[in-house]
Amino acid sequence: MPSFAARLVRWYIVWIRRAKVLFASSDNTRNSIQTLYLCPQSFSPPQNVGQGIVIDRVDVNEWPLYRVSANAHSTGKETRPAMLYVHGGAFFREIDLPHWKFVAQAARDTGLDVLVPIYPLIPRPTATAEKIAAGLIDICRLSEQRIVCVAGDSAGGHLALAAAQQMRESQPDFAAQLRCLVLISPVLDSALDHPEVVRLSRDDPWLAIDGLRVLTPFLSAGLPIKHPAVSPLYGDIDHLPPILLLCGTSDMLCGDARRLSARFQGKDANEGMPGSVQLDNFTYVEQADMIHVYPLLPHSEGAEARDLIMRFVRNNVE
Repeated sequence: MPSFAARLVRWYIVWIRRAKVLFASSDNTRNSIQTLYLCPQSFSPPQNVGQGIVIDRVDVNEWPLYRVSANAHSTGKETRPAMLYVHGGAFFREIDLPHWKFVAQAARDTGLDVLVPIYPLIPRPTATAEKIAAGLIDICRLSEQRIVCVAGDSAGGHLALAAAQQMRESQPDFAAQLRCLVLISPVLDSALDHPEVVRLSRDDPWLAIDGLRVLTPFLSAGLPIKHPAVSPLYGDIDHLPPILLLCGTSDMLCGDARRLSARFQGKDANEGMPGSVQLDNFTYVEQADMIHVYPLLPHSEGAEARDLIMRFVRNNVE
């Protein structure tokens, strides 16, 4: 049974934030995209994300890029390895406080700096999945710091996996430097039409299919729906670094997380494999009754997931 705090967070998502209303219809999502395009959210980091955290601007190319460091590791920033964290937000919402808190914890607990790119958002013409993945690869290629981990949640999980897959082909030397990937409730198949996704969407308190499908034409920019940049579920999974994938069973995206798990277990992409699994280079954690991006949320289950993520990263980069 979920903790009291987890039930309270779910109640807040449903009744106070009313998050599902945003995705309940295509019109609602289009209106939100237009509103945020005309009145963009701030992407600036908060003034205080915890004691001992330092945040610098270290832009690469045209994107703002923040480096989040722990004071205890403040010397030699230019040579210390880093994590690249790609925030979620349905491809059209900016980074917000839970992302910054997670990033600050990652900097403290892993000993890595964390690089946070502010990538272009829908409906801007540069906000296609293929172009954003290419921009993430450029950061790995041009950064003064060696990127040893790529992580992301939701839309950011999609982009993190797509970039890692694309990097294997376009920049194999930099791909070889990656020691791990962390995917938190990622968007894996932009079609959102698998029967298990449809079934889970009925009880998902946050996400809905009709609104999310509005995003696909912007992301794909004419590419086929099964192109790996658009739906990384179908990309090459060979020769990737160790992956940690986390999802909750009250998240409709769990249906596609199970399909990725099935692929690593040698099954077809259309066959979902429920339940947590640990393989040599792939770990899937499926948490009962947890909602979308539960590892970022303020409850005991989220804290346990964050601790697991930090241990996974440390074990693979040390």
